[in-house]
Amino acid sequence: MPSPVVLVTGCTKGGIGYELCKKFSERGCRVYATARKVENMGGLKDFNCTLLALDVTKQDSIKECISRVLQEAGQIDILVNNAGLPAVGPLLEIDYDVAHRCIETNVFGVLSMCRVVGRLMANQGSGKIVNVGSIVGYAGTAWAGIYSMSKAAVHSMSDVLRLELKPFGVHVTVVAPGSITSNFGTASTGTIDIPENSLYASVAKYIYARANMSQGPASMPTDVFATKVVDGILAPRPPNYLTVGTNSWSFLLLYYLPNQIKDFILSRKLGINEVKAVTH
Repeated sequence: MPSPVVLVTGCTKGGIGYELCKKFSERGCRVYATARKVENMGGLKDFNCTLLALDVTKQDSIKECISRVLQEAGQIDILVNNAGLPAVGPLLEIDYDVAHRCIETNVFGVLSMCRVVGRLMANQGSGKIVNVGSIVGYAGTAWAGIYSMSKAAVHSMSDVLRLELKPFGVHVTVVAPGSITSNFGTASTGTIDIPENSLYASVAKYIYARANMSQGPASMPTDVFATKVVDGILAPRPPNYLTVGTNSWSFLLLYYLPNQIKDFILSRKLGINEVKAVTH
């Protein structure tokens, strides 16, 4: 039986995509690792991964990358849509360029990849699409509204794709990471810009803390996370949702709690109760 061909997006070193590629390769898969800059994936060649440039927000880049994979491997058995950008800041004040880049990459980038690869899989009568969402796709948090919105959209999109692609033998799984050790906290901090007249200047420390919330000492090691995900995806019948990582099940619980209770918990955790009223 030939090795499954796996295409993973967003494989920059230090992120979860990088570790997923290693684990897929260790399990005998033929792995194509992609990122905007090939040089940012250094080390994956040692794990027999093929490195390709891919910008999921550009149609030409998508077509060129997938064409290369098809020329070499003939098909794509597993697509992992992992490429994503953070966006941290109050919804009323976050920089629009940051917001647009986040939505364009996290939502339309995933959709663009699914539109091309999903059709290929439908034509071959089999395939697995894995869309990386987030626990904030279950329960949006203050100071990360744009990112939460983008991941909720990924969850919703995946639910529809799972229905629409089922007749063609294609399965769609959502991976909802909790707190996983990665470089995401540093990237998130870089998106923060609190203006002088911010409504939330009094809780700036909470906004910065939110950017690094997933990177505490209790965060799940990336290799442990990747092992759990790869095991689930390579199973004969992958789950519809894989919720993995520190705090993951608490956020899943928040999804089912009444809004009053959820708001109370998140307000205390994220400093909403300490926001000072604007004075004139």
